[in-house]
Amino acid sequence: MYIEIGTATIKDMDPIQPTAPICDVDPIKAAYSIQARWKYTKSTDDIEIDDHPNVSVADGGAWVAAWVWVTQEDVGFGKEDATQCCES
Repeated sequence: MYIEIGTATIKDMDPIQPTAPICDVDPIKAAYSIQARWKYTKSTDDIEIDDHPNVSVADGGAWVAAWVWVTQEDVGFGKEDATQCCES
């Protein structure tokens, strides 16, 4: 399957499909967003990319905002430590 957006063509998109329409978005930024979603989220639940993420185009590519899961154990928190910061 091919998705063509302006001059960009993104191949092999079957594993990941965007859930929101991209017609109101810059087509170049949409192409980077779709490619990032396909490349980085198809094999893990630890990285998520919003339907319309912030995309910053730069020389040679783009930065695409993503959510990355970090466990309490990754930062050395116990269950009590992690909940204390969120209490009011």
